[in-house]
Amino acid sequence: MKRIAILLLLCLMLPFISGCTAETEAPPETPAPTPTPVPVAPVESPVIILPPELAGTAVTLSASPLTQDNALYLSFEMNARGRQAQIPTGGYPLMLTFFAYNVDQFEPGYAPATASEVRYSGMPYKTRSVHLYSQNILTHTEQVPERGSPAGLFSPGKSYAYGVSIEIRRV
Repeated sequence: MKRIAILLLLCLMLPFISGCTAETEAPPETPAPTPTPVPVAPVESPVIILPPELAGTAVTLSASPLTQDNALYLSFEMNARGRQAQIPTGGYPLMLTFFAYNVDQFEPGYAPATASEVRYSGMPYKTRSVHLYSQNILTHTEQVPERGSPAGLFSPGKSYAYGVSIEIRRV
């Protein structure tokens, strides 16, 4: 009877003993893949958007921050000297759209491609109408956004981009 009791006890404990003594091999841990951020090239200022008719015309644009007005003072120059073959005798009526924006308000690497995109994007801009003749050197200065604009449109203390879109107006 003792033998039966011992055998019965061993039979009952066998599943517990076998579970404890069996070594289960854990699958090797594989590190979770981490996404590698793709670097986005910062926007290079100035952004100058020219129509094909004026390709090759020298355009310079520089900016000075106006911290008191939360704006940029833009200095524009377009040199049409030596372009008499590309510019008609009557010249071109132009619409200049100056703009400035803080880069953190848009997707990384964003730069507008058209004047319409500037106007509908919500960034501060100003337009001016000028006329370009061959052998002309156009100069113009502009403040963007203009004095008295609502607060928070632009901050020269943050990273920013600026530019000009040049369009030929159809008359």
